[in-house]
Amino acid sequence: MNQALIDELTQFALIKTDELRIQRLNMVGELGREEAVFQLCWRTYQWPTGTPEGALKEFARRVSFEHLLDVERRGGITAVGEVVVGVARSIPKFFPHQGFKVFKNFFVELVKIAKNNGGSLVKAFNKFTDVKQLELMLRNLPGLGPVLAPGLVREFRLADIIKLDINKVSLSPADPVLRVLRRTRLIPEDASIEEAENIIRKTFRIPPMMLDAGIWHIGFYYCREKPECGICPISHTCPKCFR
Repeated sequence: MNQALIDELTQFALIKTDELRIQRLNMVGELGREEAVFQLCWRTYQWPTGTPEGALKEFARRVSFEHLLDVERRGGITAVGEVVVGVARSIPKFFPHQGFKVFKNFFVELVKIAKNNGGSLVKAFNKFTDVKQLELMLRNLPGLGPVLAPGLVREFRLADIIKLDINKVSLSPADPVLRVLRRTRLIPEDASIEEAENIIRKTFRIPPMMLDAGIWHIGFYYCREKPECGICPISHTCPKCFR
């Protein structure tokens, strides 16, 4: 096992995690805890679409957490879905993850969760004392699933919304992460998701979802289908560069 590579990836992941933590804490400071949690939820849901930041900001400007709670009080839960779909349809280049029906149901479920917890998502998510149970609940939200839910748990922890230990959160790596792990020979080419997670847990000393933040960055920006090894921050320890 290439210990220099492991140490380099660990250090890079910790740096990226700290950067994310600062961003999320600033977000909470600017928006308040409830609105920040709400935006973390739908931004994580929407993340696979690559929606431009300008479109996301426009949606956030027009659809706040308090606004949707007020919509529900005035018009019922059906009105919540109608509002979010109407706003999304009016914003250029805003393409809902998994289509408008799932998108609508995702927001409806968020509002239901808040309504059942005194109008608070923070209170709802802090009811959990077991991080795996929180992860399971998020997995069951419309459109979130096994890849996005662990990432949302990480977002909550980085924003200091929850205090749970995220070490037990599942690692469900996206393609950029798997690509880096395979090219660096940390996992076999044919490794399953479960095998990859087991190897990561045995090899690294930080929570897999913290490691995921750094490796995803490398896989998305440098270790692409056509890799840019010359500018990759781990090229000096990557075995691909010495073949």
